[in-house]
Amino acid sequence: MQPEGYLEFLARQGHRIVKTESCYWFNAQPGFYFYFPYHRLITPGHEELKRLFKGEPCVSVRYFTPMDQIGKESFMIVCDDKNYDLTSVDAQTARRQTRRGLENFEIRQIEFKQLATLGISLEHDTLVRQGRAPDRHEERKWRLYCSAAEGLEGFEAWGAFTGKHLASFMVTYQMEDHYTILHQSSATEYLPLYPNNALVYYVTKLKLALTDVNAVSYGPQSLDAPPSLDTFKFRMGFQKRPMKQTIAFNPIVKPLINGFSLQCIKLLSASIPKSDVFRKLEGIIRFYREAT
Repeated sequence: MQPEGYLEFLARQGHRIVKTESCYWFNAQPGFYFYFPYHRLITPGHEELKRLFKGEPCVSVRYFTPMDQIGKESFMIVCDDKNYDLTSVDAQTARRQTRRGLENFEIRQIEFKQLATLGISLEHDTLVRQGRAPDRHEERKWRLYCSAAEGLEGFEAWGAFTGKHLASFMVTYQMEDHYTILHQSSATEYLPLYPNNALVYYVTKLKLALTDVNAVSYGPQSLDAPPSLDTFKFRMGFQKRPMKQTIAFNPIVKPLINGFSLQCIKLLSASIPKSDVFRKLEGIIRFYREAT
């Protein structure tokens, strides 16, 4: 599958999209552009980035590049074991939890129209557990996200159900031979029964058995998420695929990106700990400084 489906998904949500020689770019946050497809490592040239900064309302860009390029050492989180089964899962804890989860839940595909209604409470639970504040527009944004994926080739939603109750879900997209888990949320009340283990295991095993899927991906190391989120993925048999993350700033604002500005952002982030904006901005500046 080609990128067009994902580009339509972004466009339906109102993102600005631009194509350059290396890839597509979209405004993941106002003024901050991310590239796609991100399972491909790219090396955009200076002139390419210069044209992007000049032609778009772009403060900064983020992309992934090979290990021999400039950037901060990082990784993609992937599972490419075509023989994936329960023996691929960590034997100390996750294997037992996965067995219990499979006993407790039925895993099945779900329509995005249904997910738009059933998933909003799980979205709220997940944000609260992660110390993030659901804003008053959260339900509207969630319904837009689901409607944007509806009917597009390559997009799927999977859920862990107990009866009619949704305990956990994931939104996925396949491009080329990579099946990517874009989004995952779960209900707090069902966590002791391990719906996430069951869901991840079932879908990963199912997709890696297909001839046109060579990797199931959780995407890159996060700029701002706690390490515990990645620990779960590794226990489920996912591994680190080395690469570098590169963050480049528009030359106009680049002189302002220094230790002082990072400390200011850290103070703002600490004073408003539930704000996604300041936490992500802190992560961007920290990654940029660690790579330079």
